Amino acid sequence: MNKQLVLAGIVLFLLINGCAEEQQEPKEEVVKSVTVETKVMKAQLFERYLELVGSVEAQNDVRISAEVTGRVQEYYVDQGDQVNKGTPILKIDDSRLQREHARLTAQVQQTREQYERLKKVFEQDSVGSEMDLINAKTAYEQSQSALEAIEVDLQNTTVNAPFDATLEEIVMEEGEMASPGTVLLRLIGHNRLNVSAGVPSIYSDAVSKGDTAQVWFDFQQSDTLRLPINFVGQSIDPQARTFEIEIKLPPQGEEYKVDMISNIKIPTFRKDSAFVIGEEYVYKEGNENVVYVVAEDDEGNKIARMNQVKLGPSYKNNVVVSEGLSKDERLITVGSSFLQDAMRIKIVEEKDRNIVQEN
Repeated sequence: MNKQLVLAGIVLFLLINGCAEEQQEPKEEVVKSVTVETKVMKAQLFERYLELVGSVEAQNDVRISAEVTGRVQEYYVDQGDQVNKGTPILKIDDSRLQREHARLTAQVQQTREQYERLKKVFEQDSVGSEMDLINAKTAYEQSQSALEAIEVDLQNTTVNAPFDATLEEIVMEEGEMASPGTVLLRLIGHNRLNVSAGVPSIYSDAVSKGDTAQVWFDFQQSDTLRLPINFVGQSIDPQARTFEIEIKLPPQGEEYKVDMISNIKIPTFRKDSAFVIGEEYVYKEGNENVVYVVAEDDEGNKIARMNQVKLGPSYKNNVVVSEGLSKDERLITVGSSFLQDAMRIKIVEEKDRNIVQEN
């Protein structure tokens, strides 16, 4: 009986003592927080570009056609050779024209003599009729005109370079028969190359002559050229809905080729002082665009505050915030997708995050 009383006393003592300890221990407050990174808002330059694909064209890229009938007799230069303005390139056989020239020369001499004789006797002796004199004069003038035309044809049997160029292509070979309008060869002018591209018509008020464009080719992407736009078309292609621009390339050697593909960037908007953020940090709340910024609650704890913002122009993944952010405000970037308004946050810097990742 005494043992039972002792055991009961011990159990009662332990229970009372345990309850007292539980009452003495403070309850821990469990608060959910999100680890985030921030960006201090500073006004910066914002530029928007239009990116296009263009091609290299020559200002002088012509196909020269024959102006007379005849067999291609000889080329004085080879395909790929460079020629200066006025340099003979090829000769068309002129033997038929030479014979015609000789015949017309004799005919001109005969008709001139006939006309002069009739004129002399008509004026001195009043012999013959005035109509005969008119007919003789007409025959002489027609013969003279025919002779002059043959002389032009003879000159055209030699094809000369109309400008400094490269003989890009021989279309008609030696021995082939040419006729007026037949393409003989192709010439491409020296150092007069343009980059041409079509600009969508919606940018008609954003692209102007004199704007600086960035131009590069796949083989020299790191060596971007900055060149002025020297031509802006005033008509819209009805099918592609684009207008043409041209950018003159600087004098060059052999690296630029006609029909080479080029990359072009043209500025279409610029603002010197703007708040620019990544589009991934903008969220939809109903019909409004919102971002999260750092704020404090009544107890001084860091929390996320939802700000409604108005957006301006965008380029790639950046967008201008025209309203809703202020200078030195801390925009929540990494981790913002997990936030709600007034949620507690823990801010880590980029270097702190790197240390955590390394560990």
